[in-house]
Amino acid sequence: MPTVLIIDDNPSVGTALEVLLSLRAIDAVSATSPEEGLALLQRESFDLLIQDMNFSEETTSGDEGVALFHRVREQYPDLPVILL
Repeated sequence: MPTVLIIDDNPSVGTALEVLLSLRAIDAVSATSPEEGLALLQRESFDLLIQDMNFSEETTSGDEGVALFHRVREQYPDLPVILL
């Protein structure tokens, strides 16, 4: 069964995506911060990453999301990523 990692600071988004993916028999795990998501990537194997671009309420620049994307790409170059 495929497994998806969701990294989004809004727990409601993670929960909603988990429910939707489960309807297609896809396991999903949620993290609410880039650090938590990177730790999960080190411990477990995922088939897809769905990640938010904004992790701070003070900005909507997407800088945190871009930084996370680059870190993921460096460490897991073959992992497909969907950016939200």
